[in-house]
Amino acid sequence: MRVPFRLGRLIFAVVLLLALAQAGGSPGSAVTRTGHDFTYYSDASHTTVVGYCFVCVGYSGCHGTITPYYTIGNYPCR
Repeated sequence: MRVPFRLGRLIFAVVLLLALAQAGGSPGSAVTRTGHDFTYYSDASHTTVVGYCFVCVGYSGCHGTITPYYTIGNYPCR
């Protein structure tokens, strides 16, 4: 099932590029920047979490499985 994995990676790459494109500003402003977190679920009912990613300017991370079923929220970046 490589299609959902590739779709998740594509979404992750686009968000990362958008975050890096907005990297301007003073060094102090980076402390209060908000990134994005992605919570991935096993199916469209969004009941079982199977993965998690966060994206900030300059750093990001993922754990678990990336699927096409996700929600996006704010993530407090430093």
